[in-house]
Amino acid sequence: MKNTILFLICLFGIWGISCDPARRAGTPTRPGTPGKPAPGKSTPMDTIRWTPSNSGKPPIGQGGNQPGSNKPNGATYHIAYLLPFLSNQMEGEEVPEKSKLALQFYAGGKLALEQLSAETSIQLVVNVWDTQANDTDFEKVMNNSRLDKSTVFIGPVRASHVSTFASWTKQRGKILVSPETPSADLTQGNPGFVQINPSLRAHCETITQYVRKRNKADAVTLVCKEKEADRMIYFQQANARMGGTTRLNELVIPDDQKGFEQTDLRKYLRAGRTSVFVLPSWASQDYIMAFLRKLKEVKGSHQVEVYGMPQWRHFDAIEPEYLSQLNVHITSAGWQDYTDPDIKAFQQKFYESTGTLPDDDAFNGYDVTLFVGRMLAKYGLSFPEHLGSEKANTLRGRFAFSQIFTNGGVDQGNNQPDYWENTFVHLLRFDQFRYVPVE
Repeated sequence: MKNTILFLICLFGIWGISCDPARRAGTPTRPGTPGKPAPGKSTPMDTIRWTPSNSGKPPIGQGGNQPGSNKPNGATYHIAYLLPFLSNQMEGEEVPEKSKLALQFYAGGKLALEQLSAETSIQLVVNVWDTQANDTDFEKVMNNSRLDKSTVFIGPVRASHVSTFASWTKQRGKILVSPETPSADLTQGNPGFVQINPSLRAHCETITQYVRKRNKADAVTLVCKEKEADRMIYFQQANARMGGTTRLNELVIPDDQKGFEQTDLRKYLRAGRTSVFVLPSWASQDYIMAFLRKLKEVKGSHQVEVYGMPQWRHFDAIEPEYLSQLNVHITSAGWQDYTDPDIKAFQQKFYESTGTLPDDDAFNGYDVTLFVGRMLAKYGLSFPEHLGSEKANTLRGRFAFSQIFTNGGVDQGNNQPDYWENTFVHLLRFDQFRYVPVE
């Protein structure tokens, strides 16, 4: 894997930051055609040793004391990235399109490592592993004895890999930071598991809290297909926690019903009040567009609001006039204000480093890496125990962690969560052909 991944990094333009000379030896000066190593038989690539520096201003803020102030100088931590570079899918000099997530995330992470070297007194030894795509290849990576040398892991990405690796790290007392997979209940009894991407439950709770502060429960209607009905419990539970004695309305559409021609939405409209419709659905643009078309047809002079999921942001089959006239809102794990000076500075630094502009994965790689490094500088390997009291403003928004208890959501009395989850979710409204945060 080493030579192949070095090729990927060279091709992407981010190689050459204080790397171990032994690993740089033999690196091609221009892209070549590396061999394809067998998964699990390779060594970690791109080992970086970061030394202290007193210069540099962090582009994102961190609350609390200055990271590193209460840790001895020279403390060393071994961390590892596990990302799907997909080196075994390369053909000639062509980088697989699906490896873009890993390349962008890692490129953003390397800029964060530079920032950590400037502002903290810790040393990080960083190894990067290609998880490949299928489960068999990832199991071979897990069986590599060198993997056990790291104590903090960022990744993997694929849900099945995360679940398997969560058990591996739990057994060995490691810390696993899951940056991408937004699944609930992937692990139990694992307080060293940190989920960065908010789960569906967190998105549903954010919507419920927002609409219920502004509307009575009888004005809120949950709309979903039969196969999606298990998502409604998240809204109903959030409503109950807010003291709601009246349940939210539920409209369940048969799975074989293609549109809303046979559905009477008028009975869910409230005269003189805003009527709220929430659709925890994302599988079909046509389904969402059919609902919006029907609602616009019957709403008349009624005020309505529609709340949907993050995937709607990338739907191209929904006409903007529907999004605007029906006051469509969506949730999002991240949002960047591209007029912000810190965002512009990151874009410039990323472009200078890679020759391309950062996407959401690059911002995520930077935010996650910087947060993990600062937590290590402040608390060492006990940092998961302090997540409940730490908040961080990031380029994409904010990290605010909650203890997750999978056994009915109840603390069993030992104050040990099953895992930690970042539950901060943006709520965005459609305004003038783009989504912006609600005020």
